[in-house]
Amino acid sequence: MRRRDMVLIGCAALALAGCEFADPIVAERPDPETLLPPKVAVTRIETLELGRLAEGYVLTAFGDAPGGGYYQPELKLRYGGATAADGFYEFDFLVRPPEDPAKYAGAPESARRMRADTALTVQQLRGARGVRVWSASDSVEGRF
Repeated sequence: MRRRDMVLIGCAALALAGCEFADPIVAERPDPETLLPPKVAVTRIETLELGRLAEGYVLTAFGDAPGGGYYQPELKLRYGGATAADGFYEFDFLVRPPEDPAKYAGAPESARRMRADTALTVQQLRGARGVRVWSASDSVEGRF
């Protein structure tokens, strides 16, 4: 058999076998997000600010984490991006807990302060009355 024939037979065998050329080590790696502890709501919202941008608004929320060492603050939009029945966009103010909370037991009150920002586009604002941000114990509203 000639070399060319062997190459064609090899390619045909691979095609028929439905082989994938995925790296098995990469395919088995879990999503890094699943390795981290799940995010939790801040204990309370301190303030909420709406800043005007050329293409919409920026929403900034300040709140208190349940303890020291919390990180990755986020304003997570509720209802899949739709407004609530009253026309408000609703967000959950979430933070990720530390791996070892005992390490931060003596942290000062200021170590619990968190800030999260998100942009709201002009398209999102059509028909919306305002925003509402939720914590574990309260919510704060801002109107457009």
